[in-house]
Amino acid sequence: MIRRPRLEGLLCTTRLTTLVAPAGYGKTTLLTQAHTDRPVVWHTCQEGHRLLQPMASALSAGWTSVPAVSGEDEAGRTHAIAALLADAWPEDVLVVLDDIHVLRQGDSAAQLLEALCLQLPPTARLVLSGRSLPPFSLRRLKVDGELSEINAAQLAFTAEETAVVAGHDVHDVTGGWPIAVRLVAETGTVEELADLVGEVVGREPEQTRALLRTAAAFDRFTADLLVELGHSGAPAILPDLARRGLFVEHVRAEPGWFALVPLAREFLEPAAGVHRAAARWFTSRGEYVRAVDSLAALEDWPGVTALLGDVLRTGGADAVLTATGLVPEDRRTAVVWQLEGVAHQLRGEWRQAADRFTKATEDGLTAELAWRMAWIQHLRGGPQDALQICDGYVPDGSDPTAESMLLSTAASAHWALGDLEAAAAKATGALRTATNDCAIGTAHTVLAMVAAAQGKRDELTEHYDIALDHAQKAGDVLGVIRIRSNRASHHVEAGEHRAALREIEEMLPLADVTGFATYRAIGLHNRGEALLGLGRLDEAAADFHAAQKVFDQAGSWLAAAPLVYLGEVHRLRGDRALAGFALQEALRLASAKNTVPHLVLAHVGLAELFACDDPDLAREHARKALELGESVTALLVLARLDEAKDLCQEAAEIATRRGDRAGFARALQLRGVLERDSVLLDQSLTLWREIGDPLGEIRVRTAQAALVGGAASEQLAGEARQQAADLGARVLAEAAAAVAETCRKASRPELFIQTLGGFRVLRDGEPLPPAAWQSRKARDLVKILIARRGRPITREALGNLLWPDEEPEKVANRLAVALSTARSVLRAGTGIVAEGDAIRLDPDVLPVDVVAFLADARAGLAAAQRNSSEARSLLAAAESAYHGDFLEEDPYEDWAAQLREEARLIYLQVVTVLAARAESGGEYALASRYCLRVLERDPYDEPAHLMLVRVLAAAGSHGEARRCYQTYVTRMREIEVDPRPFTASTRRRA
Repeated sequence: MIRRPRLEGLLCTTRLTTLVAPAGYGKTTLLTQAHTDRPVVWHTCQEGHRLLQPMASALSAGWTSVPAVSGEDEAGRTHAIAALLADAWPEDVLVVLDDIHVLRQGDSAAQLLEALCLQLPPTARLVLSGRSLPPFSLRRLKVDGELSEINAAQLAFTAEETAVVAGHDVHDVTGGWPIAVRLVAETGTVEELADLVGEVVGREPEQTRALLRTAAAFDRFTADLLVELGHSGAPAILPDLARRGLFVEHVRAEPGWFALVPLAREFLEPAAGVHRAAARWFTSRGEYVRAVDSLAALEDWPGVTALLGDVLRTGGADAVLTATGLVPEDRRTAVVWQLEGVAHQLRGEWRQAADRFTKATEDGLTAELAWRMAWIQHLRGGPQDALQICDGYVPDGSDPTAESMLLSTAASAHWALGDLEAAAAKATGALRTATNDCAIGTAHTVLAMVAAAQGKRDELTEHYDIALDHAQKAGDVLGVIRIRSNRASHHVEAGEHRAALREIEEMLPLADVTGFATYRAIGLHNRGEALLGLGRLDEAAADFHAAQKVFDQAGSWLAAAPLVYLGEVHRLRGDRALAGFALQEALRLASAKNTVPHLVLAHVGLAELFACDDPDLAREHARKALELGESVTALLVLARLDEAKDLCQEAAEIATRRGDRAGFARALQLRGVLERDSVLLDQSLTLWREIGDPLGEIRVRTAQAALVGGAASEQLAGEARQQAADLGARVLAEAAAAVAETCRKASRPELFIQTLGGFRVLRDGEPLPPAAWQSRKARDLVKILIARRGRPITREALGNLLWPDEEPEKVANRLAVALSTARSVLRAGTGIVAEGDAIRLDPDVLPVDVVAFLADARAGLAAAQRNSSEARSLLAAAESAYHGDFLEEDPYEDWAAQLREEARLIYLQVVTVLAARAESGGEYALASRYCLRVLERDPYDEPAHLMLVRVLAAAGSHGEARRCYQTYVTRMREIEVDPRPFTASTRRRA
């Protein structure tokens, strides 16, 4: 053998190196000969490694551990595992993947390698070697100079190298094909490769020839296995063959294991009658997946079935699906169908799981089948569907663990339906029936949920502590995820938002690595609630959107929860149209499944939304919420509308009993406003500061300024306005600004029109009620005039827009009535101008928010180009004024489209500049919020994605930077753009 420095030097020059050539070109030999001081991770791919779990396990061996369970979000799990590996390996690691041609496009293992190409740090090196190119795009790496390619022409021996290896010049005959050159050197002749293989094998002793034939029956083997199969000389023969490079090679990823080189596997005839003994040997050593392969070769389907439980326990869902796929359908028993269903359930593939469970029930409904099917329905179909399955099984005591899990599932369904008495009874029964840690932990989890709903804080804490202990003992990863997510939700209810975030930071990495999208979505929703409680609206909105998308894709009733809170975020931002859409959709979903907790939240959200514009409708929603259960917020909405101090007191008492500090602070604040009591406001402010909720602080400080008045209060209200604007809480910013104006005795314009985030007309700062408009067409007329920005429109054209299908004579009369109505609402002389046959709106007379926004935004952008010191304040004021898209409630009207798109694009420019300035000034939290605002309106903005990843890492939020990078990769794939690699500055040091 000779050294080949001209090729060895290419292996570690860039992030990725590919070695692509047919069999026998010396790819593996080159890799093994190359000298490196780097720590090395080496893996040779086989058919069994096309799935994510086997590949991840092979790459993680000796460095970290990857949970064997897997959920439905395989893409998310792939990126999470890539991040886990990248963080576990040394920064200068060399990762070598041989026989990459085994992988196919779409294989989950190939997706893992693609993620590694992007997420390894710049100092690490990845080498992919095989007979074909990796099954994913390398264009971006190539363009960025991050890819080195070694092909067959480079790998072929030169004439000089051929002469050195073979002892004479056979280059013209072999073409420099390394394996042919080596075989010629070994045999002294040139024949067909099959003949050469046969001859070389024939020259070996019979003991070696017999050993090779037996080895050919297996993808991988050890000396101990071959000894068990009758080859006592295997411990000496195998290392000798590997040393000489004759047909046998070491499997670097699995010390002690060997494999035949491809040519030997192709031309050697495998020995017969070896798989029975091999299956026993594999089983005795816990190699259940390989034992299944041997039993399948014997078509011993009962033997395969007997091992499936062990395969699930040690290899996870992917391994079980591979194993069950070997069993012909006509030979599958209920056990096979059930375990295949369990595997699909673990992957979150609910439809496939339900199908397999249904097939398994042909032999009767067991307790385990019942609870698994019920849990699927609880997550997807709804709690009532789950209860139907639970009620269909009659316990017989044959499987206490499964019967306990079934009772816990029924308890969860009753909880979701608001029947706390039934939930408590079922959960107590589950605890009595439970016989192992997993079932005990699940029962305590549901008991904690019931205690939380009853306001029993001490009991819920105790139940969760016990549940977590048992789940960890059982190795129940999903149980741990559920418990931590639930505890986070209860921390939020108690106003303990930072404690909630700590729970989620423990839970989310588990959900990421296991790939359970549904559980991850629940965690993201709970984190969104905590972030909302801390006033971090943009981050909260991103989490709610992500959770809602997962629930929608799964067809789950759980989508109602993030929709409710998205409605609250939109309301606080002043985007009333989107708030209404989200809350009404949440109400529809919750009503369809009769999930009481979500119904209460949706009604409360709508009550708060309509409190200013339609008090009667707000009262109706608040009362409906109270009919379904206790609600501090609903009571406070009614108290504010009716100025009812007794309702404030009732709300405070409920909040105290439930440990709801935020609810108690709101009750104190409203009492302080109604009673004009500065002491109560001071107490409320203190509590909001303890909770860490800046939105609550802003409300109280605004109320204090309104109560006191004067120059000092003007400054206090101004500071509250600026803080609210920075957080994106435009409604609170406007309220504070109005108080500041009052304090300095400068009234707002008598009439002001809002069009951003929904249409409203304000008179003396108060919105006109819907009843003030006698005609929807009159409102549309005003909208059309606003959209033209002062440009006149003929009466005929205006009439055609309002009544496109009506006769001209009727249109003229209707237009006159609508115009009269609009002038009556806006009052004569306040902006609608008739000039001959044309009509226009005079924005100088009638102020409109979109006109003011465009002027402020352009002034701010121009100041930023000049690098003027006033740029930031101008841009921040413009950003704060953008409550939502122009006339958001009219998305399909062509006359609104141009102005809507113009305003939206300028808003994105404003936010992009603000984000860049915040990043350059080291204000990473502010920069991330601005990035999230861009991405909420344009999810495919690549610079915003990359800046978000960058600032999160700079702020030390490395896990969240990884998750946002995964979102960026997903978005770029959706528009067929190759993503950029994960930047070095975002990588957490191992």
